This record gives sequence, structure tokens and C-alpha cells, in this order.
Amino acid sequence: MVMKSLLLVAASVLAISSGAFAQSDGAEEDDQYVLNNIVITAQKREQNLLDVPISITAFTGDALEENGVGDLGDLQNLVPNFQVSDNVSVRTVYVRGVGGGGRTVAFDTRTGIYLDGVYIGQPMAADAVLVNLERVEVLRGPQGYLYGQNTVSGAVNLVTKAPSNELEAKVIGSYGNENETKLVSMLNVPIVDEKLLLRVGGSYHTRDGFMENVTLGTNPDDQEDFAGRAQLRYMPTSDLIIDFSADYAKQLSHKVNGEARSDTFNTGGTPNPPADKPFIVDDDYPEKDVNENWGLALTVGYEMSGATLTSTTGYRNAARKWDVDVDHGSAGFGFLNYVDNYETLSQEFRLNGDVGRLTYVAGLYYMNTKGENDRSITYAAQAPLLGIPAYSVINTNPSVDNSSFAIFTALDYALTDELTLNLGGRVNYETKELTFNQSSDLGPPITNIAVVSDYVRDFNETSFSPSIGLTWQPTPDTTVYTKYSRGVKSGGFNADYLNTSQLEGDLSLAKETVDSFEIGSKLARLDGRLTLSADVFYAKYSDYQVSQFRIAENVSPPSIELVLNNAGQVETYGPELELSWAPVDNLVIGLSGAWLHAEYSEFKDGGGIGVDYSGNQLEFAPELTAAATVDYTKPLSNGAEAFVRMNVAYHGDQYSDSSNEEQFHQDAYTLVNGKIGWTSPSGDWDVSLYAKNLFDEEYDLGTSPDAFTTLFGKYGDPRTYGVEVSWNY
Repeated sequence: MVMKSLLLVAASVLAISSGAFAQSDGAEEDDQYVLNNIVITAQKREQNLLDVPISITAFTGDALEENGVGDLGDLQNLVPNFQVSDNVSVRTVYVRGVGGGGRTVAFDTRTGIYLDGVYIGQPMAADAVLVNLERVEVLRGPQGYLYGQNTVSGAVNLVTKAPSNELEAKVIGSYGNENETKLVSMLNVPIVDEKLLLRVGGSYHTRDGFMENVTLGTNPDDQEDFAGRAQLRYMPTSDLIIDFSADYAKQLSHKVNGEARSDTFNTGGTPNPPADKPFIVDDDYPEKDVNENWGLALTVGYEMSGATLTSTTGYRNAARKWDVDVDHGSAGFGFLNYVDNYETLSQEFRLNGDVGRLTYVAGLYYMNTKGENDRSITYAAQAPLLGIPAYSVINTNPSVDNSSFAIFTALDYALTDELTLNLGGRVNYETKELTFNQSSDLGPPITNIAVVSDYVRDFNETSFSPSIGLTWQPTPDTTVYTKYSRGVKSGGFNADYLNTSQLEGDLSLAKETVDSFEIGSKLARLDGRLTLSADVFYAKYSDYQVSQFRIAENVSPPSIELVLNNAGQVETYGPELELSWAPVDNLVIGLSGAWLHAEYSEFKDGGGIGVDYSGNQLEFAPELTAAATVDYTKPLSNGAEAFVRMNVAYHGDQYSDSSNEEQFHQDAYTLVNGKIGWTSPSGDWDVSLYAKNLFDEEYDLGTSPDAFTTLFGKYGDPRTYGVEVSWNY
């Protein structure tokens, strides 16, 4: 039945393509109104978006600014089957319902995030502040053959604007409710004409909090973010380009876990009033969340006869410090202090070229990541009420050293002028070593937490990620493709707070594999005024890796068991659609949507021995997501322009836990964002009024249990609004 449905949708995709193809009149396009005519590098070479046989959404930097996209989380209101959610306080990217990973250094994320070709996929990268971007590319489906392991759900490419030979400047400033202030600036300077070029950019964002802490008298969910980037381009000859970049970002807030959804020990009651209402908390311990990312990159490109050799060297450093009220209330039972650090060094050598009918990409890749968690729970003054000595401490300290070596290639061979065979493959060899230390002031019968010093485990694994497909282009503005690809997520370790029985067992995690099948079509019609991308996919995951916070039964005091294991199988499938249409001059309408089936097809003992989660919906995997955008510009008699931009995004209901229990259910919601403004006759100035969550929708971002089994969660931001002014030179 499933395959029959997929085949019907696939037939529909082909029918749309062939029917629209028959309507093409071959008229010359007016570039002013050609939609989605974006050059991307998703396949590590320059191609037009509509020619790439991948399910992909791309936005230019200007489009991101126009839609108010300031970080990756904002993209989920524009991209189908793309979500950035809080998974136990860790911001994680989900593509086609598949995400997770990243809470500990021993559990990798599933979606690769890349900045100018350099991997920055640590969990903190999901909070990345977007500065000085030329475009963002969101690739759906496994991308292992070009992007390596741990891209089993997809990849996000952040591509910055390269320095140019023109003097350019830009400043954007805004002020809104809750004293929200934003300032974004950019300067491009040719230091030595056509030889040495410099581009710098930065952003600053601050905002008061929406929450009220009735115990401390603060608004803890405030924000203060800073980001900066400098790029230097040196072109000693016409054949050689050397790019060096440095970037830094810091984000600060005084709220980590959102607010309590239950009483401290989850006995069925709610938090004490008034903390039982949204945006009100009564924590007695001041929380803090500091996230810092910085990096260096050197890219050297050399043009040879018929080929281009590129070397990309990157270093990334990411750190996050959390201070958390673990009982989520005023009782003072305990608090958490977490410090996470990651260092990543990567090197890629890549050769791109053409030989007759063959277009190729081939390369070598090396990456080493060192990560460490240093996490402590301290029982506070009221802990003796639970039979626990006050200010006793449990500390866990895992560290992982991970190295990866790979050889990869992508080959496109033109069988005919219209039909191309697409082949890709990546052989990856990886080593991973865990060093685990855990100490505790407590012991039985209070707790069975393990005490261990310099516990070491390691493994190595080899994997192959192939891809094969066919692309048919009957006309320059019609692309139909079908492909199979395999992705691999490397193995890992259960290295969070461990009890004695867990430590006595096997802490290793088997590698996860996915086999993905996809058929799709992309086309442009009406002289470029209408573009359509449609696809249907089916993916089957084996040994799917799952991180769970299980509430331990019949334990006093109540506690959480942290579990990391392999589910048997996961299935995801469904159609995706994106359409852009300019029915008249100065008006562009965008529609996108996806229907998703994502479930644990086999997850025996998912809730503990004898508790079967087979058939449960994947967490953070809504069945339906959809978005609509309207961009209208009205020329005025004096040469100025007025504009209106609207975005409506629908997110279906979902669960934030694999148990699918009602307490983890999130209702569907719809957000409306908008901007109305004026552009000066010279085009140098814009003035606008903006609003996000215009109708003040109250919506849930997820619920999780914490150390005392307290349920906690986050609400999305209420209505925000303000004025924005921008200047270009």
C-alpha cells in the first residue's frame, strides 16, 4: 500500500513535468522576473538550482534579509520538512523528520552544517547567527557521497559573500518591543585593485526577556548575541585565488530549559501558581547559557587546463556553558553546571573538471574532532528532605577523539544530450576513542550511579556511501530525476550520566545506515515567471540511533535513566512541493509543503524491557508542514517603491519523545510574519515596519523530563514588532 501510494505520487510528479513541458513556448526570458535563477554549489561545483537532481531549497542573502531570517531556526518557516527543535535543551536540526544527536560528545548529529565548505556540525552550530551570507542551501536526504558520514538526513550549506572589486557598504538597524535592538553592518574594500580584497561584517542583537521569574524578579529569557566575520581574498594571478576568513559569534541568555510543565517530581500536579502559566517561572537558581563559536578557514583554488584544484582547510572551536535549575522551582533541591567544548580540524582536496561527456568531482578528506563534556549536578540546601546530603556532587566527564579519512567522487556522464547518468561514492575510514570519568559523593542505597576513572573504549569502522541516479532534461527548463543513495551515521558510545548496570554492559553504539529512493522534477514556465519543484522519497534506516530520557520506575528519589541505543528500523516517506509564481509584474507568490510519514517500524524494548515502541511516530516529525509567501512591490511616481511582504507557516502536531505519550504531544500551530515599507528613489534607503507571530499564537517547542523527572518545555516567542532602517552604498 505504501509503495503504491508512492508510485502514484511519483507518476503525478512526472505528469506535471511532461504536461508543463508541452506548454513551453521557448520564449526568451526577462531576467528581471526569472524566479529561483540561483547558482548553487550543493554538488561542489557551480550549477543552476533548477538543474540539480537533489531535493534542495536555496535562498539568496537578500531573500533572507527580506524574510527576516536571522538564524537557522527562522528557516523552518520557509523550508518544507525542515525543523530546528530543542531536544533536551540541545538545538538540533531535523530534516524529513530525522535529526537528534549531539547531547554528548559521543553521539554525533545527523544533519551536516557547513560554512563555505567547512564542517561546523556540532550542536551549537544549530544556533548559528547568520552574517554576510550570499545564500543558504538546504539539502534534503542523505548526502554521504559528497559530504561524508553523519549527513544521513541532509545538509545545510552556508555560503558567504566573497570580497569583490567594488567599494560596498551596508547598515541595517532595527528597534522593537521588549527593547529588541539589532544592528547589522558590512564593508567591502578593494585594498589592491583586482589583487587584494577585503570584506568585513558584523551583527549585534539584544532583547529583554518575555518570561517573568517571580522568585528572582528577573526576565531570564533575554538575549544578547554578537557575530563578526572578516574575509580576505588574494589573486596573485588570474588562475589562482586564495581566500582566508575568520569568524566569531557569542550568544548569551539567562534561561536554558524553558519552564516547568509539572511539579518537581512529576507526581501529576502542576507547578505552584503563578508558575503554572506560560512565560512565568519560579526558579531560585539563576540560570545562564553562553554559546561561543569561532573559526578560521583557508581556501585555495587553482584553475588548470580543463580542471580546478581546490584545497579547503578549516579549524572550528565551539563551546557552551550552562547553569541550570534542575528542580525547575523555588524549592532548592539541586542545580546543574555544564561545560561543553569541541575542536575540529578538517582538510579537503578536490578536483573538478570535464572530459568529453564526463563531468567529475573527486577528492580526499580528513577531519579530526576532539570533544569534551564536563557536567555536574549539585544537590542543594533542600536535598536532605530527599535523604541526600546537601551540596553533594555527581560529576561526569566524557571526552572523545574522532578521526575520519575519506576518498570520494561524483561522476555525471551524458548518455545522450538529454539523459545523464549520475554516480557517486565515498569510502570512509573512521576511528573513535572514548575516555570516561565519573565521580559521586553518593552511593547505594541513595543512588546506583557509577564511579569510574579513565574508562577507555575505542573502535574503528569503514563504510561505503554510494549514489546512483538518472537525470533527464528534455529542455533547458525541465529537469526530471531519480536516484538511490545510501548514508551512514558513525557509531558512538553511551557516555552521559551512567549507572552501574549500564557501565557493566556494552556502551558502544552500532553505526546507522539509510537507504533512500527519490524521484523528482524541477521546471520553469511562463518565461521564467513560474517555477516548480516536486519530489517523492522513501527512506529506510537500519540500527537507528536513539537518545532517550526515561523516567525510572519505583526509584526514590525519582530519577532519569539516560539511554542511548539502536532501534531496529525507521521508515520515512512522502511528497514535497515548492512553487514560485510571478502572475504580474512586481508580485511574487511562493507556496511550499510536505506530507511526511516518519515512524519507528521496529523498536522493541524502546521504553524498557517488554515495552514496544514499534509503530510510534518519530519525535519532532510533524505529518504536515506548509508555507506561503507574498512579496509585492508598488512603484511610486517619484521613483520610490512601497513594498509588502508576508509569510504564513503551518507546523503540524508532533511529539517531542519517542514514547508518543500525551504529555509529550505538541499541537499544530500557524505563524504569520509580515513587513511593510518604503524604498527611496535612489534605492539606497529602506524604511519598514515588521511583525513576527502577528496574531500572538501561543505554541509549544517541545517537552522533556529532567533529572528529578520534572517535565519542562519551551514556548515560542509571542508577537514581536518594530521598525527597521537599512542603507546601502
